Amino acid sequence: MELLIELIVEFIFEGLLEGAIEGMGAKKVPMPLRILAAVVLFVLLIGVGVSFVFLGMSNDRVVFRVLLGVVFVGLLGGLTWKVCKVFRKRRQ
Repeated sequence: MELLIELIVEFIFEGLLEGAIEGMGAKKVPMPLRILAAVVLFVLLIGVGVSFVFLGMSNDRVVFRVLLGVVFVGLLGGLTWKVCKVFRKRRQ
């Protein structure tokens, strides 16, 4: 039963992420929907960051906390770069 729930959640998140990333870069998608896709991605990233914080607080290892911080900063930097790239193309 846990495997089924995990597969369903993974399918939903994968579809949501792929749809948001593709929608953010598509020329035919209106700007308000692109902004909504960017907001959805940021909200999901903040959720991942909060889970990283809770994992770091539950574990006393400094290396684990640093690794989670680096992963989170990398994800945030990559998403920010993608959003800036998409919206910079739109302005030109």
